[in-house]
Amino acid sequence: MSFFRFEGVINKTWGFAQLLNSRFILNGKKNIDFFKPLGTGSGLGYRAWPKFGVIGLFIVWKNKEDAVAFTESSYFNSLVSKSEEQYTVLMQPLSSRGTWSGFNDWKLSESNSSNSVICALTRATIKRRFLLDFWRMVPEISKKQFNFPGLIFSQGVGEVPLLEQATFTIWESKQSMEEFAFQTFHGKAIEKVRKVNGFKEQMFTRFQPIMAFGTWEGKNILENYSIPTYQIEQVNVPVFI
Repeated sequence: MSFFRFEGVINKTWGFAQLLNSRFILNGKKNIDFFKPLGTGSGLGYRAWPKFGVIGLFIVWKNKEDAVAFTESSYFNSLVSKSEEQYTVLMQPLSSRGTWSGFNDWKLSESNSSNSVICALTRATIKRRFLLDFWRMVPEISKKQFNFPGLIFSQGVGEVPLLEQATFTIWESKQSMEEFAFQTFHGKAIEKVRKVNGFKEQMFTRFQPIMAFGTWEGKNILENYSIPTYQIEQVNVPVFI
């Protein structure tokens, strides 16, 4: 998962255009199992109002080597050079349920016991007739998430405003993640919508971070959690090996 923050009208416009342009660049590549260019929401978690100037890029690679090669590509370097800052987390999937645009072909890995940090991607496509009920609950969910114990990072992302929403979070441990997911209003709200069959599609996937690089709000988010840092090589190599 990568996030890029752009400043200034020209760079923000260029960054926004990458939500479409990246699809042409990444589509059909044999070393990619799945990808999504993502807009972002303001504040924590789900938010209806977009955060202009910040985009996300989620890619499921065949292997770690291809993922690293992409960060050394000319396209990734163009994203970095035009952005004010970027942060990328390379992860391995631990568990998943549900689908995202029909995708659920995860190559699951065993958790490394020496690394307790957990990343979570929660996404859903909301049926139109349940939109109002869902968005009425969002402010309370965001309020509960703010400063929740164990939360390292949270960013709302999505493909279609209001309809297709997701949240990418990083937690200090599985326990802190589950306490928020199942013991707060967040879990109750999701379960309420699920019981009335309000989701057209949904997915919850847990990951373990294995490498991170860049900064967000001026700092390496995972620097104090023993996650290896990778230095981007500014070289002009093809986007795909």
